[in-house]
This record gives sequence, structure tokens and C-alpha cells, in this order.
Amino acid sequence: MLDALANVPWTWLLIRASGITAWGLLTAVVVWGILLRTRVLGRVASPQGLLVMHRWLSALALGFLFLHMGLLLIDPAVQFTPTQLLVPFTSTWQPFAVGLGTIALWMLIPVSVMGRLRTRLGKAGNAWFRRTHFIAYAAWPVATAHYVLAGTDAIAQWSIALLIAGTSLIVLALLARAFVPPAAPRRAATATPKAPASAEVAAEPAAEAPAEPALV
Repeated sequence: MLDALANVPWTWLLIRASGITAWGLLTAVVVWGILLRTRVLGRVASPQGLLVMHRWLSALALGFLFLHMGLLLIDPAVQFTPTQLLVPFTSTWQPFAVGLGTIALWMLIPVSVMGRLRTRLGKAGNAWFRRTHFIAYAAWPVATAHYVLAGTDAIAQWSIALLIAGTSLIVLALLARAFVPPAAPRRAATATPKAPASAEVAAEPAAEAPAEPALV
């Protein structure tokens, strides 16, 4: 096997490695995002810590995706152009399969942008953030189809096992989302006793506790 790999261009090895890693990280992002609304991860860390991990996984997935695309640009075998990678179905090599990968990329961009603009847009930002999350979740089957159709070793035994494992994790996460109770919200702070009626001090309304970050 090592002798066979010795004759394979290094760019091809890195393209496949970065693409598979990006798909694996995207799978982890989807699974983690689905489980955030359940009690399955409740004892792993605080809600804020779980959300930070979700964001880190998302950033890593995008990082490996951009690495994958950069390596495709310098690969001497197919010689992709930036237009072929950014505009769906314009590639001269496997246009449909490559186009699916491009579509998956564009489906992931909105949630990344809205994640940075969310706090500036207030309630509207929260609404758009949730909508873009649904688009990001839909990117997973599109990326998986790209993996299967464009991957030159997608039907290898180890690759099929990886696809089955990733799909099974998502199915199990969806089942947990459907049947495991959601995480219990934090209890509101105990109300401060009212001042005696004889006190000549106007009591100010208690400030509301900060809202929990949306774990979607």
C-alpha cells in the first residue's frame, strides 16, 4: 500500500485528506448542534461552553474546506480555476459532483456571516441566525453527495465505514432531539422582598436576567 501511495501526487493526498477532514468536522458540527437542545450533553460542560465548542468546530470545518479548495487550485492534474470552484457546475471535471461541493460551501457561508452580525441586529439578527442554521444543516447531505460522487476512493471499505458512522451519528442525534427532554432553563433569581409600605423610597423594577444564547 505504501508503494502505491508513493506514486500518488502529494497534492492529491492532501486534497483528499483535507476534504474528508472537512466532511468529518461538518458532521461533528451538525451532531453537536442537534444535541445542544437536549440534555445529552448537559453534564459535559456549561451551555456557554457547549456553544463555544460548536463555534470552534464550525470554524475548523470552514478552515479545512478552504484548505481543500486552495489545494485544488494548485493541483496540476485537473487545474481548477477560481471560477470553477465558486460557480456551481462550471468545472470541466465532474461538473455535477464539483458543483455540489460549491453549493455546500455557499450554504455554509450565511450562518458564519450572521453569527458575527447577530448581536448588532438584535431580535432580527436572532431570527436570521436561526434561518441560516437550517440552511447550514441542509448543507450536510449536499456535502455528503459531493464526497460520494467526487471522491475517487469514496467506495473504499474505510470510506464506506466512515460514511455509515457519520450518518448513524446524525440519525442518533435526531432521535435524541426528538425523544430526550430539552435542557432545563436556568431558574430565575429569587425576587427581592418588597420594601415596607411606610418606606418613602420608590422601588425600582428588578432588572431582567440576561437571556441565554440561542443554542440552535
